[in-house]
Amino acid sequence: MSSTVGIGLTANPTGFNRTDATYQWSANYGQFLSWAPPDYTVIPLRNPATTHGEKIFWSFTSKTQSPDTPVIITVVAKDPSGFALGTSQLTLDWDGDFAVTVRGS
Repeated sequence: MSSTVGIGLTANPTGFNRTDATYQWSANYGQFLSWAPPDYTVIPLRNPATTHGEKIFWSFTSKTQSPDTPVIITVVAKDPSGFALGTSQLTLDWDGDFAVTVRGS
């Protein structure tokens, strides 16, 4: 049994006030989930998902139809007016039908 619901994602920004920022997460495959105290209930989130800096998770429930197409996860940090402060991407490559690896690790 797994001790997590997916790959944990946390924004680690520099160069701006992170407490005022929101983070918009998007992925070309899979789904985002919330899983946090106090009850650790898994809650599906929309794609894109918006957070305020808390950890979220990415996962999938069915095998991909395109194992040669990587999963691209993008996060955009925005200020309270919606102005983009920064962006980052994470690429996941398929390792068989039901596993992914972080590209470059």
